[in-house]
Amino acid sequence: MKLTPAICVLAVAISQGACSSVDTCEEPEFYESARAGKRIETPEGLDDLAASKELIVPDASPRAARPPGSGCLDRPPSLSLEET
Repeated sequence: MKLTPAICVLAVAISQGACSSVDTCEEPEFYESARAGKRIETPEGLDDLAASKELIVPDASPRAARPPGSGCLDRPPSLSLEET
């Protein structure tokens, strides 16, 4: 019966290691497909919404695309030990 906890710990460690090796960050995120919507139309008889209080989201600043396989920006870089 002492073998069961060790097997569980080993299974969790293997599954966690397998998940981290597949993440490439090259797939588009859900929010990247967002599109601008229409302005809210106020029904007749109600006051119009104040245009000065609208949140205007600016376009992203242009920059060169990251090379494929360069990893995720929100994860620490991988450590490689190279002998010189």
